Amino acid sequence: MIVLNNISLQLKGFRLRDITLRIAPGEYRILLGPTGSGKTVLLETIAGLHLPQSGSIFLHDRNITNTTPENRNIGVVYQDYCLFPHLTVFDNIAFGLKLQKKTRSEIAHMVDEMAGFLNINHLLKRTQQYLSGGECQRVALARTLVLKPSLLLLDEPLSAVDRLTRNHLRFELQRIHRELGLAVLHVTHDVSEAFLLGDTMTVMRDGKIEQDGTPDGIFQKPATRFVAELLGIKNFLPVIIMTGSVLEVQGLGKIHSTESFFAETTQEGGRYIALFPDWAVELSPARTPSAYFWQGSATVKKIRYTDNMVQVVLETVGNIPIFTSFSRREMNGLADNLTLGSSIQAGILQQGVHLLAEDL
Repeated sequence: MIVLNNISLQLKGFRLRDITLRIAPGEYRILLGPTGSGKTVLLETIAGLHLPQSGSIFLHDRNITNTTPENRNIGVVYQDYCLFPHLTVFDNIAFGLKLQKKTRSEIAHMVDEMAGFLNINHLLKRTQQYLSGGECQRVALARTLVLKPSLLLLDEPLSAVDRLTRNHLRFELQRIHRELGLAVLHVTHDVSEAFLLGDTMTVMRDGKIEQDGTPDGIFQKPATRFVAELLGIKNFLPVIIMTGSVLEVQGLGKIHSTESFFAETTQEGGRYIALFPDWAVELSPARTPSAYFWQGSATVKKIRYTDNMVQVVLETVGNIPIFTSFSRREMNGLADNLTLGSSIQAGILQQGVHLLAEDL
């Protein structure tokens, strides 16, 4: 287990503020945040490239706060590979083993075993100039994994490759994690990557932890509007809590909510933001009325086709935009009713709505 206790650090242009984090053995944790949020600085601090100005780092109950990088048994893989261009793939993978004074036979065996594990045996005699981006990333992974680290740190490992290669490498990372049982801390700003790979997720903003939990748990109940927007949620409606279970929603009027939903709020008369993801919007709603936060008529304002999805913008009577999306298969069933300018009945599922205080 790796444990970070109240880590703080100030660098030129970057900082970490009171970071406390635990990564259990075998856990795959995603570190998500926009550019400049401190993700890479935190990763490099764990690796030993920066010394924290306060706080401590423990790995398997051993204090490694001031331990040099080469003595931490932590592996790091960067987005730009950091291979030695003048060395062959074999010598790149063997580099750390040579520093550990392994014998030639040990090195040959360990490199061959790791190359086989990552399916790059056929590349061992090549240099970097003859490798694709995906092959370079596999070599970088092999060079790190052959040293058998206790923790694997991945800094945007898929951002430098094309989409097809990225998809293959995502499944490769899943396999590596599953078969080796390594603890992994994976830095990314790609939300789909975070949901596909992560057991747990930490969201960072301006050098501090904004929210921590499982990817789905954070998506269902983001702690702040920043987290919601980072995860791709686009629907935000100002709400005033009236008396009883009545809410005044901008553009939608008064809504009589269920007691369980109303219990999420803190006080009557308070101002909140009701947020909800695309999936919470249903067209031609057919469930019982109590299942919906709101039902009513809306006008189709925009329809945009992507590779697998159809993005739709509706507008309510109160001129409030509502964003939703459907698979192309779902769209086929709606095609007759869903055209630009058409009027359609819509509903917002209560289970998808989350209330935040207005100032969060």
